Amino acid sequence: MIKYAEKRDYLRMPIDCEMHFLQRGDDTRYQGHVINLSSKGILFTSQMIVVEGGALEITLTPGNAESSPMEFSAVVTRVSDNESIFEIACEIEEFS
Repeated sequence: MIKYAEKRDYLRMPIDCEMHFLQRGDDTRYQGHVINLSSKGILFTSQMIVVEGGALEITLTPGNAESSPMEFSAVVTRVSDNESIFEIACEIEEFS
């Protein structure tokens, strides 16, 4: 049996919700879908490609009406191409 030690400082929670993001300096809103979230990072998919190192303004929209949207700034740390859907990892910088 292979033992695995988690090396991240913050655990990731799987989340299934929609989101929107803006690339800093651009007013166009793009849509994405959240895969997971931690206190310092987010992983989501989108049909819009972004560049590593790019700054984003992100708004998460929870699936229930009891939770309000979450807004924060983030920097793209990794982009993977999965057949026209991009998987985008970001480091969260500041919550609004």
